[in-house]
Amino acid sequence: MRKLIEFQVLDKNAEQYNVDLISLMDRAGQEVSNHIIGNYKNNIVVTIVCGIGNNGGDGYVVADILIKKGFEVNILSSGLSKSKVASNAYSRLNCEVFPLEQLNNFRNNSDILVDCLLGSGIKGEVRTPLDEYITIMNKFSRIISIDVPSGIGTTCSIVPDTTITFHDYKTIMNNANSGEIILIDIGFPKEVDNLTGPGELLLFPKLDGKKHKGQNGKVAIVGGGAFSGAPSLAGLGSYRSGSDLVHVFVPEISYDAVSTFIPELIVHKLEGNIIDSENIKTLFETKFDSIVIGPGMGKDPKSLEAVQLLINNCDNLVIDADGINLYDFNSKNIIITPHRGEIERLGIIPTEESMNQFAAQNNITIILKGETDFITDGMYFKQNKTGHPRMAVGGTGDVLAGLLGTLLAKGLTPYESGRLASYSLGIAGEMAYDEIGPGFLPTDLALHLSNVLKII
Repeated sequence: MRKLIEFQVLDKNAEQYNVDLISLMDRAGQEVSNHIIGNYKNNIVVTIVCGIGNNGGDGYVVADILIKKGFEVNILSSGLSKSKVASNAYSRLNCEVFPLEQLNNFRNNSDILVDCLLGSGIKGEVRTPLDEYITIMNKFSRIISIDVPSGIGTTCSIVPDTTITFHDYKTIMNNANSGEIILIDIGFPKEVDNLTGPGELLLFPKLDGKKHKGQNGKVAIVGGGAFSGAPSLAGLGSYRSGSDLVHVFVPEISYDAVSTFIPELIVHKLEGNIIDSENIKTLFETKFDSIVIGPGMGKDPKSLEAVQLLINNCDNLVIDADGINLYDFNSKNIIITPHRGEIERLGIIPTEESMNQFAAQNNITIILKGETDFITDGMYFKQNKTGHPRMAVGGTGDVLAGLLGTLLAKGLTPYESGRLASYSLGIAGEMAYDEIGPGFLPTDLALHLSNVLKII
């Protein structure tokens, strides 16, 4: 079961990986047609309302099949298709298509309305005049929606008797707003479903000009002691990915280095030379949207106790580098970011099955960093293949940790954050290599990251 936006992500990734979208649309249309043919005689009148996207293309395929099976079919369209695959389906029709403005003329002599007006890509409320047409559509005697009821999740939506949906269930759908829900597998390639792609960028929240300082993400970075550069780079990664405020908590020994790294960091000096359960309590005086712990921290047992204290008292945590260990994760929103060496501390074999099992048992998200990144929340599993070999340089993982902190702070789930972070940082690495060459640094990576995240 997935959010609606996940199907927008899949559509965009399918284009990237050259999935045969025409075949998928034909399969979807055939399955819908099979449902109608199997449940109704061909002496009924079917009215199909098609929008300008792929959802409308599904409707054109259904119309073509039903007409050839002897059904009387009325087709109405809201406009020219903006989708190549939908335009292909439209071009194969050999019948008249009426403008949506004539919808009311078909209400009294239609047995079934097939709703293909708006798919999963709708943003915001339904605009006029489509909201008026949805009102008319709801007056038809029987409605079948394709993939999702048009306008679902808004104040103006179709309320169908049946929804035939594809690939996976949608979290927003239930019997009250979608009628009987029938799930159809149309053969979307599993290997593409399991890859990150440019669709992941759709997960990045747009900046809201109405928000004030701090409302776009307030992140705490906890680290240093053993190494001072790591928490600094994590803070830079957080800022470059869109946090409003980044507070860095470091022991005394790291304070001077981190506080002079960039002026934007708000640096807090913790008593002593390591992170421990006592000095970390300073962090609880301020509310943060997310916390990153581990960069440059070292493996002192007292520091690991401090990690458990944060887990016990906070949500939205990124546990990175030396902080990675076995804990009572308490079913919090937690991401851990091991590389192949660090994952051994958890007793995980670096395979999909083992990672899925550990993530599910502990209710966490794992990002296994490597030439190919593996991301899992125990239910879903993705691979990320973006990046450049130069990203093996020290500090890249710290920038990633800061980026993850930002995404959690902006309200993404750990699994959404992991996929978007892995993909976008990999693209930033490719861009940095193209512009700077094989000697690019993590600081360059962070700068290019900001450019990647604006490509939406």
